[in-house]
Amino acid sequence: MKTFRDSFEENYMAYEKPCGNKRGFCIRYEYIGKWCVFKLEKAEKQRYKRIFAMLCTLGTLFFALAALQKCELNYRSFPTLFSGFSLALFLFEWFGVLQFVFSKDKITNQNFEQMNMILRLAPCANAVVLLCAAISCIFIIIRNGLSAGAVTVPLFYFFSGICSFLITFFYRALPYEKQENKAWDDKSKKFICM
Repeated sequence: MKTFRDSFEENYMAYEKPCGNKRGFCIRYEYIGKWCVFKLEKAEKQRYKRIFAMLCTLGTLFFALAALQKCELNYRSFPTLFSGFSLALFLFEWFGVLQFVFSKDKITNQNFEQMNMILRLAPCANAVVLLCAAISCIFIIIRNGLSAGAVTVPLFYFFSGICSFLITFFYRALPYEKQENKAWDDKSKKFICM
């Protein structure tokens, strides 16, 4: 497995840029690795960014509506355990969605790999954990005969899980490609756009 240093040395090249200091130059690093680009029109990519942000916000809202209710279900071990795992997964999910929302047209290989791994795994795992929370709540309701008002807790967990699942589903359908970096010319060993 590559270390961060190996990856950095592979994808960045140092060059001397003239400046007005004592030495007359300063060291700059230029990205020479491959770019990752989503094969979408600009308007379509903006639409997906809005959809992901909306789904993540709705999922968080549904989760809060379920987890913050004063209900016996939220004091039981299994729903509490699953909601705790889900809370941790929501942090990763939000991180990945915000990376996607604020991404530019061209994404460096390292940033893309990180975002891709998070958005492929975290929302899917969160959906499974939230579904388990909903099922454990329903099991407790059936076993203990709780009131009908307690049904909203598993329902909100289920809706939150659906939102996380939709993020995974839509993200996995997005086409992308890796493009060569035009900033570095291997023949002349110079940067083209310096």
